[in-house]
Amino acid sequence: MINELIIIIFAPLIAGVIAWALDIKGIRELLGVAGAALPLAYLIKLYPTVDAEGMIQYTLNFAGFTLEFTLTHMSWIFAMIAGVVGLAAVLGMVSTSKNGYEWLFALMSLTGVYGIFIAYDLLGFFIFWEIMTFGSFMMVLKYNREASLKYFVLSVIGAYAMLIAIGIIYAKVGSFSFIEVYRAFSQDAALAAVGSSTLFSRGEIALIFGLFLVAFGVKAGMFPLHVWAPDAYSETNQSYTAMFSGVLSKTGVYGFILIYMLIGYRLLYEFGTIRTVPKFGYIIAFLGGLTIIVGGILAALQEDIRKLFAYSSISQLGYILVGIGVGTALSIEAAIYHAISHALFKGLFFLIVATIIYRTGKTEFKDMGGLAEKMPVTFAMAFVAILSLAGIPPMVGFASKWLIFESVISQNMPILGGMVFFGSAVGFVYLIRFTYAVWFGQRPTDLDDTKDAPLPLAIGMGILAVLNVVFGVAPGLVAQELNKIFGREVIGGTIWELNLGFGKYNGLLLTVWFVVGMLIAAIVYFMGAGVRKVPVTDTYQSGNPVTMEYNLTIRRNFFLPLKEALSFWLRMSFDRFYKDVGKTVEDFAETMRNYVYNGNVQSYAWYLAIVLLILAMWGV
Repeated sequence: MINELIIIIFAPLIAGVIAWALDIKGIRELLGVAGAALPLAYLIKLYPTVDAEGMIQYTLNFAGFTLEFTLTHMSWIFAMIAGVVGLAAVLGMVSTSKNGYEWLFALMSLTGVYGIFIAYDLLGFFIFWEIMTFGSFMMVLKYNREASLKYFVLSVIGAYAMLIAIGIIYAKVGSFSFIEVYRAFSQDAALAAVGSSTLFSRGEIALIFGLFLVAFGVKAGMFPLHVWAPDAYSETNQSYTAMFSGVLSKTGVYGFILIYMLIGYRLLYEFGTIRTVPKFGYIIAFLGGLTIIVGGILAALQEDIRKLFAYSSISQLGYILVGIGVGTALSIEAAIYHAISHALFKGLFFLIVATIIYRTGKTEFKDMGGLAEKMPVTFAMAFVAILSLAGIPPMVGFASKWLIFESVISQNMPILGGMVFFGSAVGFVYLIRFTYAVWFGQRPTDLDDTKDAPLPLAIGMGILAVLNVVFGVAPGLVAQELNKIFGREVIGGTIWELNLGFGKYNGLLLTVWFVVGMLIAAIVYFMGAGVRKVPVTDTYQSGNPVTMEYNLTIRRNFFLPLKEALSFWLRMSFDRFYKDVGKTVEDFAETMRNYVYNGNVQSYAWYLAIVLLILAMWGV
């Protein structure tokens, strides 16, 4: 009998291969949905066992190597993120996918994600990391070669960084097993504490951390390794991007948590703390804070809704990195909570974007408006997503952001707290524009016949929207599962309430007040509140002379004054910097090809003679 963990991991890939081989419309979609639904069903089935026994283990011997798989409370939570959002994204792809190619590589990347979350050794972790990367790369390649190349280069850098770090660990420990690696680093920390010689030197520990920081930072879209994400997220099937942003980015998050689990004690002893935060964690948290700010500001400046939510996704991932970096039990639970929130509301947003593009063919603000009347179901889904991302109760986004705020403030970290607060303020800025420019105002005449979401997309959006509400109204459902990771009550309260001892959040009570407020607003509106129609050409000049060239509306160049104010900082582009570095390397390679590797056999003979002469002089 095939082990259940193996079914969870490989079911999507097998379904994708069959869908690609047959490539029959209808059958490939059925296979795709089955390939995404089966792992989710098994995860739900295995929950009682994980809850009772703490873990489920399986060992696979393959080609002389032993691969260990373990489903723990934490890996179950992350796998459920992949299962739920992956299924919703696949339902979206039923409407938006074009051929078996997309089903093959979308489901291949989902297999990679499951493998990463369930792998219990560094070798298996790396193998599935590459499977995930290859599948997602091929999805981007189909739509945009330049975007896929950027993603490929950054991913290769991250993969080599991880491979070198794993190689260093294996050379010292002699095992890939998470248990053995954890034991080796914990013993190393104990030896260092009593002044004995250690297995890893200070330099080696710093190098391993730096390499993992790069490897996981690339996938998590961490500043300044984020430059691939805006193009990759926007230049592929937008239903797949719900999985790309909502699920694949969590592998980087999971990797950062593994740093704490496997080598955290050694890093903490070697480098100490800043106040109560580990120094290595503060690096992660500070880079996360910068990610929040940079991603948020760049999101506000976008004219394309795909790019807006791509940069917004990067910004929201920064919150998770801040929580992980602070390194307390509360902050890590808050980070995982926000990983769940991010997957739900970002997955929902990209399915909304997929629906808009599918029905209108438009991607820019200037071409939209008044879609709420024509797409009421999609607008309702967007309303939920907007409230959740903005951190407005009673949505799940508020609960997770509140926990991150509290965890940062409780450790007296004002700089990190300021970064997190700034990110929330910027989030309101770009969401206000998205709300009005896309859904309200005058509708262009070419959108008068626009239809609402097709059924598969509507079901996918509905799944994520319901969970955004449920986990916000009843945040204790999530908190109780997170507490099982640490084996104690880190976040107290009930199903409806989160209680930290120094702060409370009651989702049910706030829901009641929210509904009452909405009813009062509706009564005031229908009793004759003053309403006026605002023409699509209603402009503002932000203190500039009224000219045809400087004509700002909600749909066109709305944040141009902000862009001008930040022009000095916007010139400092890491994207441009990486391109310049790449061009320099390319020019150097071309010079080497012209003067050294020129294809001339006589030149190579002279090179050999010179090398032999040097070796002879050294007495080799």
